[in-house]
Amino acid sequence: MLKVCAPGATVRLATHSRVIQYKDKTYRSLPKFDRIELGHIRKMSRVLEILECAKRQIPGL
Repeated sequence: MLKVCAPGATVRLATHSRVIQYKDKTYRSLPKFDRIELGHIRKMSRVLEILECAKRQIPGL
C-alpha cells in the first residue's frame, strides 16, 4: 500500500516500532509485528495524508 499511495516513503526500525517517513510527515507508532491492525493503518494514513488512496487499496479501511 505504501508503494502505491506514498511512493518514496522510507521505513526504518526503531527500538519498539517502525518509523514511516513520507514527504515532511512522520508516523512513529507502526508495530514491528507482521500482522498489523487496521486501526494502525488508518491512523498512519491520516498522519501521512494518504487516507483516500489507502481506502482504495485496503477494503474495510
